[in-house]
Amino acid sequence: MPTNLPSSAFDSISDAIKAFEAGSFIVVLDSPSRENEGDLIISATALTTSKCAFMLHHTSGYVCAPMPASRALALALPPQVSPSQNRDPNATAYTVSVDADHSSISTGISAHDRALTCRLLGTKGARKEGFRRPGHILPLVAREGGVRERMGHTEAAVEFCRLSGRGDVGVICELVEGGEEVDGVPERSGAGMMRGKRCVEFARKWGLKIVTIEALREFVEQQEVNEGDEKASNGVSL
Repeated sequence: MPTNLPSSAFDSISDAIKAFEAGSFIVVLDSPSRENEGDLIISATALTTSKCAFMLHHTSGYVCAPMPASRALALALPPQVSPSQNRDPNATAYTVSVDADHSSISTGISAHDRALTCRLLGTKGARKEGFRRPGHILPLVAREGGVRERMGHTEAAVEFCRLSGRGDVGVICELVEGGEEVDGVPERSGAGMMRGKRCVEFARKWGLKIVTIEALREFVEQQEVNEGDEKASNGVSL
């Protein structure tokens, strides 16, 4: 578990799936040996203006929209750089940025504009012509093998979409510590990434489910074992 927190500090994956399906944010932590960060994650179709405003207030504001490669291809979202030139430490697969091409969109940066862009990315009938490039939302391409192949927040978001039946596009952003005002100076002290115990405290304060990517991978792997056992018991050749 992240930063040696006990398993009792976290919710079950089943409960997180139910919350995600209901359109709620969940908090997802990765490994201390990776980014050691907690992300707010929600289905793209559930991101309202007010929810986006909450996300922007408590996170880095660098809002990303994870999706399967097939979705990125259908929406004509090529990678920012070729895989061979990707120097991101975790090989995060950023595509070109987008805004929704919609009459209610202004600059694309407001909570309304970004929420609408995300919802349209997650809409089943979305077309590539429905977006302008570049923009203020960063689509990310998840690995085909999900969290079994790459234990990142990108893959976790797409897994939760799949497991909950909430389409195939999620929205993620890193939780941060806002720090404290410095008297008479336009600065804040103590700012940084939110980690471990502080993420748990944040989730409890706002009534959000909190889980780890490690637990999600174990859930997915066990689900596959159970499905295999069920097919075998029904006489299906594996």
